[in-house]
Amino acid sequence: MQPVSASGYWGQGPNSGWRPAAAIKPGVIPLRPLGLGEILDGAISTMRAHPKLMLGVAAIVVTIAQLITLAVTFPWLDDVNRVVDMGPNADPDEALDVLGKGLAISLIGFVILLVSRVFLSGFITLVVGRAVLGQPLTAKDAWTRVRPRLWPLLGLTMIYPAIGFGAAVVLVFITVVVPPLGILLILGAIPIGIWLWIMFTLATPALVLENASVGRAFGRSRQLVRTAWWRIFGISLLAGVITTLLVVIISLPFEYFGDGFATVTSTDPTPLTTQYLLLTTIGAIIASTIAEPFAAAVTVLLYTDQRIRKEGLDIELARAAGVAPS
Repeated sequence: MQPVSASGYWGQGPNSGWRPAAAIKPGVIPLRPLGLGEILDGAISTMRAHPKLMLGVAAIVVTIAQLITLAVTFPWLDDVNRVVDMGPNADPDEALDVLGKGLAISLIGFVILLVSRVFLSGFITLVVGRAVLGQPLTAKDAWTRVRPRLWPLLGLTMIYPAIGFGAAVVLVFITVVVPPLGILLILGAIPIGIWLWIMFTLATPALVLENASVGRAFGRSRQLVRTAWWRIFGISLLAGVITTLLVVIISLPFEYFGDGFATVTSTDPTPLTTQYLLLTTIGAIIASTIAEPFAAAVTVLLYTDQRIRKEGLDIELARAAGVAPS
């Protein structure tokens, strides 16, 4: 068995051995199997204990990503409004051209979002890993440790949209050729997709904290989630609902002052304005700065909890934190 590094949880722990009689808490969580409240509280406590690393770095990364997306979207605004103003009289070729530009901008935005989330997921995983031990971590140290993991993280993250895109193309083709069969396959693909999402949801922490390869990270996630699928599904779903509510609550005022509601509720075509783009971008930056670190922290703590339950990781964490008896 490999020792635990101060920056993460290397190797696999034992299934039995010494366990603290009382809950030892050197960092943001007690070193024992965690309950739902302790996982959510641990994510919030990490954000409070390391605001510069959790919120500050997230704000910088999200702002850069949103500003790049805004810069790409802004020139497209005039084309959209011109087609909207023409209404039913719009030239079909021009409308298709605007639609094509919109799809290209969406693809660019997706790539930018993907890259930013790859970095944030790796960075926040390291911060939470150190926060569990109650040990300090600088941004420079975190960057040094996460940098070698960025390419494997990108590869791991790309697998999800690649599988989703491939499955969508196949399902659309089957639906066009044989509609009843296609509908049945789509209905069946939804629960399968959810099952796979939960089964491999702990792959990112495993890849970063165990220096695992992409294939090994998926295997470790499957190993840790197995026999606890429903529990992890429930906690992940609740964290997703909390994250979504945070985003909606924070974004609503910016939508309102940007006249976004008028665009939705008006019976007449309403042009998009520069004010709307700017305000919704600011709202997205604030919402993502808070929501993304929270969601990533919950995933890392779920990974930690499963390793404590299945591998006795609390023993090694206590020793690494210097609070275990000899």
